Amino acid sequence: MSTVITARLSLAIRLLDTTTGVEISETDVTFYMGDMKIMPMKKGSGTYVFVNMGREDFLMRIKARGFDEYVTNVKYESLDQRLPMIDAFLMPSENNHVGGYVLKIEGTLSELEYLEAINLDRPSGAFQSVVVKKDSARMNVLPTAPGGGVALDENMAYILISKNLERYETFEVAKQEKPTSILLKAPLKIEHELNDRIHRIIYGKVGPEGQFLLKVRDDSSKLNYLLHFKAGEDEYLRQIDFHEENGNVDLLTGATNLKSLDGKDETANE
Repeated sequence: MSTVITARLSLAIRLLDTTTGVEISETDVTFYMGDMKIMPMKKGSGTYVFVNMGREDFLMRIKARGFDEYVTNVKYESLDQRLPMIDAFLMPSENNHVGGYVLKIEGTLSELEYLEAINLDRPSGAFQSVVVKKDSARMNVLPTAPGGGVALDENMAYILISKNLERYETFEVAKQEKPTSILLKAPLKIEHELNDRIHRIIYGKVGPEGQFLLKVRDDSSKLNYLLHFKAGEDEYLRQIDFHEENGNVDLLTGATNLKSLDGKDETANE
């Protein structure tokens, strides 16, 4: 009599370098459920699969050579029940020079909830139009170079922003159907105009007391970024050149409250 062994997917994790968006191919990676080491199966570059662990919430720690330790709370109610998957954006350590040296900003801001950034000089594409139907929303996009396409990762969030920074919105890609057409996970909330730019998000790290850390690659003569962060009930935008300003910074200095995009200007700590 044969024995049938079944395996139930518990979790899939994709490891990404937050400074580049590239999947991490480093093989020296260790995963922990709390303090207990757990062994995954590797499924392609940067993707790991865990089976038969159950589906109860837990604290996961990830240690990968050349990157800072990554800690996240796995909460199954927020994941797809058919394919529970997490994108883990790892920050390169200061001695990881693959792709360029690392520059960082850090500090503390009371009630800080999140911190992210986009490289203003490196759009992934541009907005052309959007078609919303009863059960779907599709965005037509333009390439950064004539004749090219736009490559956006599925199940990934991006920023859509105007050149004058007056329109700013996050959207998620459900599926890229064509080089110039993507299916959105949800309709856009605000109106956008032709050539509003699409940018990949670089994620910062925020601690429980408002400590923050964000890293970028020093791979260009100009490092013009736009920071987006939320503190308390307010969201802010702040432009920064990492060559001119790095190390310990005050996030609110020169920051613009997003409420001012709908009304009068509210620039913090000018």
